[in-house]
Amino acid sequence: MRRAAVLLAMLALVAGCASRRLVRHGQVNEDALETLRHRLVALRGLAFTTPVPVLPLSREGIGSVVKDEIEQSYAPGDIEHAEAVYTRLGLLPPGTNLRPALEGLYQQEGAGFYDPRTKRLVVAESVPGAPSVGAGLLGFLTGRDLVSEFLVAHELTHALQDQHYHLPTRPEPLLDGHGDRELARHAQLDRRTIDMVVGQLHGVPGELAKKYPDLPELLRASLAFQYDDGTAFVGQALAAGGWAAVDRVHLDPPESTEQVLHPPRYYADRDRPITVTLGGTDGLEAIGFTRILEDTLGELLIRVLATRVLPAERAAQVAEGWGGDRLRALQRGNDLVLVWMTAWDSPTEAGEFADALPGLVPDARVERREERVLVLQGPPDIDRTGLARRVWSRATVVRPEREAVTRPLGDGTGGCKAGARFL
Repeated sequence: MRRAAVLLAMLALVAGCASRRLVRHGQVNEDALETLRHRLVALRGLAFTTPVPVLPLSREGIGSVVKDEIEQSYAPGDIEHAEAVYTRLGLLPPGTNLRPALEGLYQQEGAGFYDPRTKRLVVAESVPGAPSVGAGLLGFLTGRDLVSEFLVAHELTHALQDQHYHLPTRPEPLLDGHGDRELARHAQLDRRTIDMVVGQLHGVPGELAKKYPDLPELLRASLAFQYDDGTAFVGQALAAGGWAAVDRVHLDPPESTEQVLHPPRYYADRDRPITVTLGGTDGLEAIGFTRILEDTLGELLIRVLATRVLPAERAAQVAEGWGGDRLRALQRGNDLVLVWMTAWDSPTEAGEFADALPGLVPDARVERREERVLVLQGPPDIDRTGLARRVWSRATVVRPEREAVTRPLGDGTGGCKAGARFL
């Protein structure tokens, strides 16, 4: 998980004593790289099963690899369908062109990455952006390239994760998506060091906002979530039970962004997502509408949606009672119909969300029944009343039992020894 990779990379820098630059004049310093590999293995307690090739590329080369990676990560048409649906729902500003936004973000931030398809690590010959004053001074005094070391340590950690836990290499079908669960799974010492790391990462959302003011908040929030909230989530396991506890999280990953945003809902009283299964759209399909997307948005994206019109603290309150949801989008020509059912922890929280919806999703039909809220959007000639009636009668909601986690994370001593889909 990305969050475990962030923690491990930063801990590797704290413990390290390598000298010389990792990448210089387009060449990898194999001695410095081997030192970093050994440090990671000693910290993580996992060995590399096979060597990981490191390929330095120019910025243009990185851009080409990023474009290819996006093509491989999304099925044809999926990005455009997601763009249309999320723009209609209000998660993206009107006129957003999602593909170049993704390419620009990952080309700027992607100074290197591990590719689970080719099993290699690609790194830029020069890391973009100016390092902080502290990192620059420390690098001058130690002779170390701390920015590149962090980058390579982070991506080598993803290689370790792939070799031991197998990272996915195929895109998830947009018609059977579980975006909230996948985003949660992408987010995966002593307490003082962990608190320092987490404290530094709390600044990520603000830094992204300043660096990319024109980037859709959906992309910024999804990226920041994996580094900020995700690292704090894994830090709890690491502090309580060392890397063995983190291994258990890998084997039993979080099922929702809710569990990452509220770690006790994973580590203590396990709050599993409510399964929502939609039905009742067969009439639309009979007159030519085709399903183009079906996904779960989750608490994080509902928070992003609410932030469009509400202060951040209030938006978080509106989203916090999320229990589960399912969104289905159907298209016929230029007509788009959205059917979105959400399930909440209580009627009060469902009512709070329903009351906020007119300001969040204009021109939508909103209906609430106890803990469930149904949102419908579509062209004016669609019979929304009849559609709502059919969806209510055919949708199903399964509430899992809350599970008290009895297995301890660890003895609280840490166990660390000195010596990384947007939607």
